This record gives sequence, structure tokens and C-alpha cells, in this order.
Amino acid sequence: MTLADTAASARGTGTGSSSDERHAQSSALFGDDPDSVVDAQAAMIKRKSFLDDIIDGIQVGILVVLFIGILLAAIFADSLPTIFPATKPFYDTFVSIPGVLRNIPEYAARVAEHIPTSLDEAKGLLVLISLWFNELLQTIPYKKCVIIFSFATYLWEAKLDLRQRDRLREVRRPAAIESFIPRQAYLEANAYGLDKSSLALVRNAFMQIQTYVIIDRDLVPVLWDFIGDAMETYLGLSADQEIVRSVLFFIATTLISTVLTLPFDLYSTFV
Repeated sequence: MTLADTAASARGTGTGSSSDERHAQSSALFGDDPDSVVDAQAAMIKRKSFLDDIIDGIQVGILVVLFIGILLAAIFADSLPTIFPATKPFYDTFVSIPGVLRNIPEYAARVAEHIPTSLDEAKGLLVLISLWFNELLQTIPYKKCVIIFSFATYLWEAKLDLRQRDRLREVRRPAAIESFIPRQAYLEANAYGLDKSSLALVRNAFMQIQTYVIIDRDLVPVLWDFIGDAMETYLGLSADQEIVRSVLFFIATTLISTVLTLPFDLYSTFV
């Protein structure tokens, strides 16, 4: 073997060793079956987008607000509702919890005293409960309750979407599917899922804001009144014609909903 052959062999061995090291590093970072094209796709999946930065910022902001709230509650204590009136409902609710817990035996004793012993007493108790329930229904702030429930549902679904989003950033195939699903197909499915997740997060946030505005500003009754005025002004029809008015109201709401959701549908279909 000549000196040139020996040098070439050494270079080839060094190159192979370097390539093996890169493959090993790539496998450690991005999973099994290292490949330059597939590794690039895996790196793209692991890379955080601007939307992820916004999500991280919101989560950090919530933690900071909670920490500041706990700190203020610890420092100001009883003076907190006076200094920050917006915290009064939460403060009153929190403060009343120990009293309610302490009075549970008393409440139970009162209930035991009023347990009916005859059919007439049972009927009278049902009448009293019905009257009390009707009075309670008159005092419930329905709009606030619906808005709170709507936001609670949205936050819970957003939390589930974020958990699923973290799973979609996984670039290693689970052992159960490793034998029959190629790594590239697995990464392509995760990349597609991430794109759908990003669109869903933005769309759901927009829909939640839309729901809040519609409920808080009473836009449904406003649209109903507008349809009635338009019937009298432009169609020469009476607003008391409920069937015609309902059909026009349905058409108007459908058109408005289509216009508001059309950009998301187009993006989902063609982008």
C-alpha cells in the first residue's frame, strides 16, 4: 500500500467516524433512525413558533398575577377590598368559607328539625322550596353566569389543547408503533397536527371573544329588533309577523357567522 492510499484510508476512516458521531448525536436529539432530511423536519417540529412564545408569555403572566395577588392578600389582609374594590367579591367569598364550614352542624340540625313526618307536611315543604327556588331564580345574574361558564369551558379546552400540543412536539416514535410506522410519516403527522393546533387555538380564542361580546352587549336582541325595523321600513311588513321575522333572523345570523368564520375555513383548506 502506498503512502497516498494509507492517507486516503485514514481520511475515509476519520470521515466515517465523524459521520457516525453526528448520527449518534442526531439520534440522541431527534430519536431513532437518523437521517438528514428527517432530522431537519424533527428540528422544525421542536422549534417553537411565535404562537408558542405568546402562550408561554400568557402562562407566565398568569403565574405572576397569582403571585402578586397572594402577596397583596398577605400584606394588606383586611384592607385589601378597600384598597382594591375589584377584589371585594373574591375576598368576601374566601373569608366566608370558614364560617360556612363551622356552621355545617347547625345547618344539619335545622334540616333535621324540619324533616316532614306526614304527607301534608311534605307537601307544605315542597311548596316552600318551590317558592324559595322561584325567588332565587329572580336574583341570579344569568348573563354573568353564562359568561363565567363560557370562559371556564374555553380555558379547560385550551388547557387540553396545550397538553396535546406538547405531545405533538414529540419526535421519538412510541415503541408500540415503531415497527410499522416510518419515522418520516410520524413526523409529518405531528407537523400537520401542530399546524391544526395553531389554527384551532387562534380560532377558539377569536370565537370566545365573539361569544363574550355577543352576550355582554346583547347583540342577539339588537339584531332581532333591527330585523323588525327593516321589515317595516324596507319590506312594508309588520314586525308582528313572527314566521317571516324568524326566517330573516336566521338568514342574517347565518350570513354573519359565515363571514366571521370564512377566513379560518379558507386558511384551513388552502394553506
